[in-house]
Amino acid sequence: MWKEILKIDMEEARRLGDKYAPEDMEEGKKDQVRANLEKVKPAIMIALQKYGMPDIDGMESRNLRYTLSMLLKDLPLAPSLFGSNSNKARRENKRIIENYLDRLERDLLM
Repeated sequence: MWKEILKIDMEEARRLGDKYAPEDMEEGKKDQVRANLEKVKPAIMIALQKYGMPDIDGMESRNLRYTLSMLLKDLPLAPSLFGSNSNKARRENKRIIENYLDRLERDLLM
């Protein structure tokens, strides 16, 4: 209803914002990513801790990998994870996610 009252098309508003206020738009995008990261990071860390345990079975490993993928999907350029359930693949996936989160936090601070 408010869109009709104000005659605002959100795509047009974003396009004009990118054109006339790119710094503000970029800061808004960073704020949104920061908020998403703050919301999902505790859950990612808990899932990573369980995922890194060497004694989990294949089904639990698949479920945790799926959970991690779903938690990461709303973050920019989320990494692809190895599909294997081996200890080596889980260690590598854990390393990939930890590095990604570190890089993302560093980029958001700049």
